[in-house]
Amino acid sequence: MMQKYLALILLTPFLTACPKPIEVGRPAPPRDRLVCKEAPDKPILSPLQPIVASNGATVYPKADVDARDAQIAEYIVNYRGAWFDCKSQLAWVNDYFDGQ
Repeated sequence: MMQKYLALILLTPFLTACPKPIEVGRPAPPRDRLVCKEAPDKPILSPLQPIVASNGATVYPKADVDARDAQIAEYIVNYRGAWFDCKSQLAWVNDYFDGQ
């Protein structure tokens, strides 16, 4: 028992020698939270081939228009998904630092 008190008395000057506490700062957020999903590549769209009707009106085949619209819609959905992923990651990082 006496040895514990003697050790404490001998170590006290060393423990109080530090003028101020060591500051370590905030830990960085996880790396995977600092990366956003890549934006999708733009679709490669071929021009629509018009058809001139017997009355002189220019029209496009519905199947071609639907196929083109499907590619554009898929691009928009994927782009919104990438945007939402990035927004979500940024919100998480903001919450992380607000909670520090």
